[in-house]
Amino acid sequence: MYVQHENKSSRLFPLIQISGILLLFGFFALVYSCSQQETEKVESGAYDTPHDHAFMGDQSCQSCHYEEWEAWKGSHHDYAMAEASEEMVRADFGDTIFEEGEDTYRFFRVGDAFMVEAPGPDGRLQEYEIIYTFGWEPLQQYLVDFDSGKYQALHVAWDTEREEWFSLRPEEDVEPGEWLHWTGGAMNWNTMCADCHSTNLRQNYDADTDSFHTTWSSINVSCEACHGPGENHVTFMQSDAGAEASIDRIREDLNLGKNVSQISEINTCAPCHSLRQGLTGEYVHGDDYLGHFDPLLPHPDNYFADGQILEEVFVYGSFMQSKMVAHDVRCTDCHNPHTLELKATIHDNKLCMQCHEPEYNTPEHHFHEVNTESSQCINCHLTGRYYMEVDYRRDHSFRIPRPDQSAEFGTPNACNDCHSNRSAEWASAAVEEWYGEERIPNHSDIFLRSDVGYENVEEDLVNLISDRSQNEILRATAVWYLHQFGEGERPEVIREALGSDSPIVRSSAAKAAAVFPSGVRRQILSPLLEDTVRAVRIAAMQGLQEFSSGDFTMGSREPFRDALEEYRHYLGLNQYFPQGQMNLAQFLENRGETEQAITSYHRVLEKDPDFNAARINLAHLYNRRGQNERAEELLREVVDREPDFEEAYYSMALLLAEDGRLEESLRWFDEASERMPGRSRIFYNRAIALQTLGRIAEAEASYLEAIRQVPENGDYRYGLITLYMQQEDYERAHEHAVVLNRLQPNNPQIRELLQIIEQRR
Repeated sequence: MYVQHENKSSRLFPLIQISGILLLFGFFALVYSCSQQETEKVESGAYDTPHDHAFMGDQSCQSCHYEEWEAWKGSHHDYAMAEASEEMVRADFGDTIFEEGEDTYRFFRVGDAFMVEAPGPDGRLQEYEIIYTFGWEPLQQYLVDFDSGKYQALHVAWDTEREEWFSLRPEEDVEPGEWLHWTGGAMNWNTMCADCHSTNLRQNYDADTDSFHTTWSSINVSCEACHGPGENHVTFMQSDAGAEASIDRIREDLNLGKNVSQISEINTCAPCHSLRQGLTGEYVHGDDYLGHFDPLLPHPDNYFADGQILEEVFVYGSFMQSKMVAHDVRCTDCHNPHTLELKATIHDNKLCMQCHEPEYNTPEHHFHEVNTESSQCINCHLTGRYYMEVDYRRDHSFRIPRPDQSAEFGTPNACNDCHSNRSAEWASAAVEEWYGEERIPNHSDIFLRSDVGYENVEEDLVNLISDRSQNEILRATAVWYLHQFGEGERPEVIREALGSDSPIVRSSAAKAAAVFPSGVRRQILSPLLEDTVRAVRIAAMQGLQEFSSGDFTMGSREPFRDALEEYRHYLGLNQYFPQGQMNLAQFLENRGETEQAITSYHRVLEKDPDFNAARINLAHLYNRRGQNERAEELLREVVDREPDFEEAYYSMALLLAEDGRLEESLRWFDEASERMPGRSRIFYNRAIALQTLGRIAEAEASYLEAIRQVPENGDYRYGLITLYMQQEDYERAHEHAVVLNRLQPNNPQIRELLQIIEQRR
């Protein structure tokens, strides 16, 4: 969600008087429109609102549902988290040593306690007690109590198959105090892992004290995690009415049963088996998934451009792309929901043959020897990747291997996963020999062409967005790709998508509309503030956060206030994360709450000292307050910490120019233009500095480069015209003034300027 302030430099226009030229450098100025009565500080306390759901625990289910309970007992859900004990700890704590670079980890026992000696937050060795186990296989992690309600997961884990300690980050050199260190935020159990390993978990984070009061109903993923709180069901079954009730009546109290729809079942699994952002902190299974979560769409950087999994994305985003979804396939068609085991064998393809024709299980289809790994359906259509070093996760998009795409775009494919010593071109030729030259048109073709910016691909995206036969997550992703082609690209398509029957498409369109001019945003996003789906309302609110209720018509003011409160609540929930704190800081800044915004920006940097985007924004904020010395310190720190952070060079150039240090600013403008040669406004502002210094030829060249990149930008021509007028070169000034008048025919100031130039020719 983080949007850097890079586009705010568009406000750096020269103010021109004909009798003389006045050049004014603004520095990423924001225009605020807010009511202080409506702008309240986001409270830092526990945001999880109380509710009347009563959880009973798995023991209350056992007596009536013994078969299901026994199947669940001993499953990965059962072992998702547990107190450290002889029964549950699988690793060797017999005074064993694990070395990683210069760091040493010693695992030992003190009586019944499991202990680790490890580098602490300051890098010095400290002894910690293991309080909880986390997971069962193929790895098990261990949690340490860090006081203030914080639990940290060691990044050294136990490989249950090799029976040895290993590092989750063997290639990374992480220093104590960094976000990625095992004592840092990236390994914090409360926020990174907890809500999917326990039942009815509430984080209860307090930002002011940086502490947690995290609670749960069951320590593991038990019955009520999937079926919802059981009190009503138990009470009913113990009543006289329950004793005589039909099975259909009984199932009304359960979240899952034989009559549950495909999407309801998928959405029961999705909260934990998806890469998503929480919106409420109070999800109870059975609630609407998009009412509590905003799932990440399958686009880079977490997926390959064709939609294949890249980072750890937890199934939902890949499965929702698949033809399986379109044909009513659901999780429990393949997976036993209680044991979590597959429902049939895969070595002989019986799992897939539950639905598919037997002809697919023959050499005439797969062209490999029968009863080998190469002939297994899943190894061609359900490839995977290793996460956490040893955990193999399969891509549930069920795609047809496309080595031809690999040859052109560098994406992975099933053929070369096995034949790693052969080229993608070789694999593509084999596929053509077996199945013919033609490939069935697929959304992945469009996404891959979009990712590299092929010409004319926009029309394919538009057609995909409007094709209701396509899975909704693909249509939403097409909206995202269309948005990447530039601000306001195909606005009519975005407008139409805002009215889609799919909430995930509406949400994607609302995010894309955030780049529209403020008046347009207010007009097209305000109806979505009353959308029936919270994820859509929050996406719309992201694009309207700088407005106040007074900016809306009377009928829209209450929906705006309600959506603003929802958005504020959502921001509060994610304050522990540097990015969440960043979003909060930008919200407060947009609402005019400058002091609170500064506090939030500093909290970002306390949590992650390398989060340089926060330094950039904080520098901009200090600049607007006239505190340019502090702004300069921050920008120089960005360059020192991250020399490749391109925006810092441009921001520094603008800041120095505003302070009148023009000669010094030119070095930064030059560096910025070399690093970002396609940013036309850098050349424009550089030209202004050169013009002010009297370096006319260089200024002219810089103006012309900006115009070459964006010929229709009137500000660039306006600046060049003033340069020519300074030199009394009215012929060339007239040439560009005619073009400018054509670009802005209704601008009386331009017409007056043209007349003055014509008089002086």
